[in-house]
Formats: sequence, C-alpha cells, structure tokens
Amino acid sequence: MKKIMKICMVATVVLTSHAVSEFNFDRTPSKLTAYYLSGIQSITDIKRKLESNGFTILAIDKVLNNKKIITITNDELKATNSYMATLHILVNQKDNEVRVQNPSYFASAYLKDYQYGDFKATLNSLEKVLISMIPVLQQKEMSKLPQYHFMFGMPYLEDTITVAEEVRVPNFAKTSYSLKLPNGATLVGHKLTAETSRFLNKIHQSKNIQLLPYESMIKEGKATILDPKYYLALSLPNLSMGDFMKIAMIPYTIEKEIKNSYK
Repeated sequence: MKKIMKICMVATVVLTSHAVSEFNFDRTPSKLTAYYLSGIQSITDIKRKLESNGFTILAIDKVLNNKKIITITNDELKATNSYMATLHILVNQKDNEVRVQNPSYFASAYLKDYQYGDFKATLNSLEKVLISMIPVLQQKEMSKLPQYHFMFGMPYLEDTITVAEEVRVPNFAKTSYSLKLPNGATLVGHKLTAETSRFLNKIHQSKNIQLLPYESMIKEGKATILDPKYYLALSLPNLSMGDFMKIAMIPYTIEKEIKNSYK
C-alpha cells in the first residue's frame, strides 16, 4: 500500500510540474495537449465561477450518461471570428473529472497568425475556474498543427463541407446554441443523436466527448462544417488507423445529421 501511495505522489508531482511549465508563455513548448484535466466540481459551482471570470455560458448538453458539456465563450475567443469562438468543458460525474479544450492547441490549428500565449488571458481565467489544469496524453507536436491532417489523402482545415445554401438560421430543435460573431458570421452547435454520439464508446474515447457539440459556421448565407475526418482526428490526436476504421461511417453520419438540421 505504501509503495502504491508513493507512486501516486510521484505521478502527481510530475503532472503538476508539467502543468506549470505548460503555462510558461515565455517558452514555446514542442508539444501541446488537446485538453486539460481537473478534479470534479458541480455544474452549479462551475457555472458560478465561469460567469465571475468573464465567460458566457451558451449551453449545457447531456451527451452520454452522467456526462455533460458546458459550451462557453468570452470576448477574446469571439474576436477570432472562427471555430475558436467557443470552448467545450466536459463535466464527467462517472469518472469524477472535468476536461476542457486547450485554446492554445486548437488555435495552433485554426488561426494562421497564432502565436503561443495569445490566449493567456483565457487560460488564466479557466485556471481560476478549474483550480488545477493538468495536460492529458492527447498531444501533438505544435509545429504540425498549422497544416494538420490525419494522413496522406485526408482533409485539411480548409477542406470544409457545405451543409446548406441560402440559410439564415438552423432548425433550433436540432441545435444547442448559436453565437453571433463580430464579423457577422454565426457559429452553431448541433445536437447529434445519441446513437451517433456513441461512436466515442467504440474507440474508448468517452472521456473526451468535449469535442461535441459539432459546430457549423453560417457566413453570407452559406453553412459549412469542418470535415469530420479532419476535426475528429485533430480532436483525438492519439487516434490510430484501426480506431479510425472502426468509425469509418461516422464522418458521413455527422455530415448528414447537420444537413438535416438546416431542413
């Protein structure tokens, strides 16, 4: 028992040190974590602290059993006029943990002019909400994120899919939230069916459902989405080819469901 406790204490020190170095914005890291891990808190406490630290809560969605996603934004995120305008926080009562998307990771992929540390204010505010933010082992080399694609022949960031033409708003019964951006575009969060969302169970990634809700962007009357083959691989950097084959039809299912949201 003493040996087990000692190992756990050492692991905690290592993870804590890693977390501290991750927030040293004077030094650009070679790798970035896609998500940060924190201890469990109640939805009520997280909501209160988010609102007192400059965040707006757009929605709270139940995606899988005992798991809820809080979608948030703030002025710094909205100013990007991009898919960086929101972040998803997973409150996982089943596994007693909270996970949040790392803005540094996704900004490296989405924003051409991104410099490490640009979202320092947002990360510092998140740390006040979550108290501790430990990097998870879903990581990717920062240098590969700006031109990321899963493998040869797979889509890049710019290979978006048009899901609707001449549209102003989606079917609100099938969406979770919509966010008007400073440039006039609208970012929409879509509720996938329970059956589709369970694809994460097939690849043992139910602890990382904070990649949902799936979002579309309405701009100048046209709604587009990031190709799911790009977004899912980006959001799950440890995804193997074998895992990808297990969910081979899911990208098409997601595309179909979002198209139906605009009918």
